[in-house]
Amino acid sequence: MRWFRAGDAARPFEALQVEVTSRCNLKCVMCPVTALADRWAQRDLPWDTFERVAAAFARAKWVYLQGWGEPLLHRRFFDMVARAKSAGCRVGFTSNGTRLTRANGARLLDLGLDLMAVSIAGARAATHEAIRVGSDFAKLVENLRRFLSLRRDAGSAAPKVEIFYLMTPGNLAELPQAVELAAELGADELVATNLDYVISPGLDALRAYSASPPAQARRAALDAAAAAARAAGIAFRPYRLQFREMAVCDLNPLRILFVASDGSVSPCVYTSLAGPTEMPRVFEGRPLETPLVSFGNVNQRPLMEIWESAAYREFRGRLARRVAGAGLAMLGAAAGAAADEELPAPEACRTCPKLYGV
Repeated sequence: MRWFRAGDAARPFEALQVEVTSRCNLKCVMCPVTALADRWAQRDLPWDTFERVAAAFARAKWVYLQGWGEPLLHRRFFDMVARAKSAGCRVGFTSNGTRLTRANGARLLDLGLDLMAVSIAGARAATHEAIRVGSDFAKLVENLRRFLSLRRDAGSAAPKVEIFYLMTPGNLAELPQAVELAAELGADELVATNLDYVISPGLDALRAYSASPPAQARRAALDAAAAAARAAGIAFRPYRLQFREMAVCDLNPLRILFVASDGSVSPCVYTSLAGPTEMPRVFEGRPLETPLVSFGNVNQRPLMEIWESAAYREFRGRLARRVAGAGLAMLGAAAGAAADEELPAPEACRTCPKLYGV
């Protein structure tokens, strides 16, 4: 597993993910900001709380400034980027693109941002706007085109710009056209993502993945998108459409953690919500209430003290044992007894699609 390879001892964290705000200016149908609006806490990360997290930046390779909200709504977002860059970190964030104005784009370039991902949900305005409610697709494309032109004029390869395309059964046919659009704009990569947090039974129909092999039409859409990417010369990275249980998901709580906008520390964004006390979730058609996971708050204890707490170490230990067990299984029959030992994931992970590689 790549996270078990020898790394930088001075920067043991692959990333610190920091939710700078839980507010958003869109009403995307699948997002908890919208679906849980009656219980949602609209809040911005206070600067003094951010500084408490920043005390650990020197131990991280990346700082990713995003959670459930739109980062560019925070009035001190650019100060946060500058603070993380000054600690020697690479910095990125995900945005809905609505506030990617010329002035904001120029500031991001000046600050040396390393990565920006912008989310879309279709290659046509009607498709995108039906899911990302409140977004103007034409304006979003214009914002991206202008930013990539500014980057080109600056003669810079940074930040890397990724287009995140949310795959649903209703928009997969447009994926090849989205790849072509991303290439025409000058983006570096299109990443075809999944709806990896299904909040309610009504939203379950939006997921394109399942435990069964994908239907022929869905495989054909992915193949056509890959062919379009090769023809256009753009990187294309699709998420899987069929479950395959992982020892640890790609958010890797062994080397990554999440700090919410109130300062609470969790293994990842999918174990933390702003307001609700439990995480409503639909997994394989079954409605569930999954406990939230928090190991402390940086407003009460230093981040590294929370990271090294007994409860957090026990959580990570379960995942580390799964990784070790998966490694033993690859050694063959001699390790069979150890590999067959049941090593269940922590409760909060067992019904999360991220654990199943999608």
